[in-house]
Amino acid sequence: MAASLAPLLLVPLLFLAVIRSGAQPAPLARRALPLEGYEPTRCTWYCHNHGCPHHPHLGAFLSGDDGLFGWTVDALHAAGDVVAPRAAGLGYGAVNLAVFCALWPGAMLALWVIAVRQRARIIALRRSRA
Repeated sequence: MAASLAPLLLVPLLFLAVIRSGAQPAPLARRALPLEGYEPTRCTWYCHNHGCPHHPHLGAFLSGDDGLFGWTVDALHAAGDVVAPRAAGLGYGAVNLAVFCALWPGAMLALWVIAVRQRARIIALRRSRA
């Protein structure tokens, strides 16, 4: 069973190693948002800072402020206000990191492990009946 889980853990580590082996990445800490001009062919920091004038590829329910994206941002802000009520933006950032860098990947890994175990059980049952 442990041998069947090894590739599941090895592939993300290899992916990370390949990404880290390239050129020096940009620093993560920033003092201000980058200023970039508008590009009609693709989104840039202009879209982030001023709103995106491009035609969206996703439907309004997924990408709009009144849809899933907006609900997610509102929920993260509400949870951030509970975590750090007096620190503007700090709670939002902490909850964002916790949800999208720990809880969500952890849940996906747990589901993946459950699926692999269930597949192993199905294979074992098929072999015992044959």
